[in-house]
Amino acid sequence: MAPISPAACLKTNQAQLTHYEQSEIFQYPAIYYWGAGAHKIQGSPAQASNAGYDDDRGDYKFVLHDHFSYRYEVLNMLGRGSFGQVAKVYDYKTNKVVALKVIRNKKRFHHQGLIEVKILDYLRDHDPNDTTNIVRTYESFYFRNHLCVTFELLSVNLYEFMKSNNFQSLSLALIRKFAIQLLNALRYQYQHRIVHCDLKPENILLKHPLKSGIKVIDFGSSCFENEKIYTYIQSRFYRSPEIILGGDYGLPIDMWSLGCILAELYTGYPLFPGENEAEQLACIMEVMGVPPHHVISNASRRKLFFDGQNQPLPVVNSRGRKRRPGTKDLATALRCNDKDFLSFLAGCLEWDPHTRFTPDQALAHPWIMDAMMMLSTPSKQPAPKQEPAKAVTELPGPVKPTSERRARPRQPQTLHPAQKAQHSTKPAPPKPTSRHWRIEKTGRWGGAAVGVGTPKTGSTANLGPVAMTDKTKPRTVFLPTKPKEPHARVQPYPRKSLFFRDSTADSSAGPATAAVPKPRTGGNLPAIDAASRHPRGGIGFPPVTQRNRLYSHFFS
Repeated sequence: MAPISPAACLKTNQAQLTHYEQSEIFQYPAIYYWGAGAHKIQGSPAQASNAGYDDDRGDYKFVLHDHFSYRYEVLNMLGRGSFGQVAKVYDYKTNKVVALKVIRNKKRFHHQGLIEVKILDYLRDHDPNDTTNIVRTYESFYFRNHLCVTFELLSVNLYEFMKSNNFQSLSLALIRKFAIQLLNALRYQYQHRIVHCDLKPENILLKHPLKSGIKVIDFGSSCFENEKIYTYIQSRFYRSPEIILGGDYGLPIDMWSLGCILAELYTGYPLFPGENEAEQLACIMEVMGVPPHHVISNASRRKLFFDGQNQPLPVVNSRGRKRRPGTKDLATALRCNDKDFLSFLAGCLEWDPHTRFTPDQALAHPWIMDAMMMLSTPSKQPAPKQEPAKAVTELPGPVKPTSERRARPRQPQTLHPAQKAQHSTKPAPPKPTSRHWRIEKTGRWGGAAVGVGTPKTGSTANLGPVAMTDKTKPRTVFLPTKPKEPHARVQPYPRKSLFFRDSTADSSAGPATAAVPKPRTGGNLPAIDAASRHPRGGIGFPPVTQRNRLYSHFFS
């Protein structure tokens, strides 16, 4: 859209502007949009709270279809937090829909917003091709005493994604795709010595609602490693031990948060759900054991959690539960027997930040390398009808109700006489389909609620496989029946799902029966083969040329 001058806009549209805007408009040399028809706030310099445009918190009072900076149209609100608000707006200069973040009109949040703008501009300028899974910022400006930043518009965050699926545990295949992209972002941050300081599912957004591509957002608490501002950071469930204990912190705190996030995606609930700071540490010690003595001795807040002999002080939560150190291990806490996944999490959840995985060490772990090798290795027998493997997977979308599904055309069947008796007493097994899932107790198919009642076993609905008892008798549809002991987890039927975890395969319905590896010193952690150990506590690296080739292939 071609802009007009403030004088031209005032001359032809004066009735559509408030008295406050008629003088304010001359601060903007190019006018793209002025909110004609919006129910505007009649601002006045004499009014308190920023001429009447702010509420008591210092948040801007949004009005739908009003303008921002005489360029953006407010379409709807996306969210609100302690920092301010985020709205979906239309940019009349670029003809794009973007996200607009408006910082609260308070000194503390304004200073924090300036730091976020500085870091995001730095990350964007050093990543011109947008390959690092970090949200892109477009512009920053001031409007009515508020710092405003525009970002690319993304989809839902991982918390909302899990909530929309009733917090069902995700499959390891999908979790690994998320992990690789998060490690790509953290690897880039490590290279530029930037600490995110608030990595959690709410700050990881899907690029598209039906794709597995993600981006990291919200760098409002971030800092350069040599310019640390705050001493108490991170959301509680994802807070690293050095922050709780008051030790020196740096880049490794984001790797701790990553381990907590991946565990939560696997189970559907937080790994360390502490009610407060003391129980948060107790939750960690329950699974990871008591921290090593040198970690405790270097902590400035150790007296709040340990006695003179470095033994944990007893903690009882609101339900009267007392957590005892070392009474669980990761396999039991997650109900998982995948040794590579457990070993990967153990490297991310080391007490000592110096031995905790770095992003490069994590990318070299077998749990990650196997997936990257599989994606980078071409098939020996190419199938022209199959699509090549992609780093971004399509997520399961809603499935139409039974009444809306198209009935399969009835095909004539000719059965051998010896087969007729078998078909007359035993129904044909269901034909597998890629979306033939069943969720027990909920009556839902494929991750979306069925809009009509599900046909009972033996009904004549035109759905699913067909078995004939006799040529002259009508067809009867046999739907799969529920097991004797149903549970709420997703069970792919009859194939394994790529998106939700098969409880019969990984023992998610009960404690793992596989042998638990011997614990390492400092807690019940899965052991890592000594031959593959890295001197800093990680695992051995593949050759540098091989790693770089895999990285360039996967992230291109």
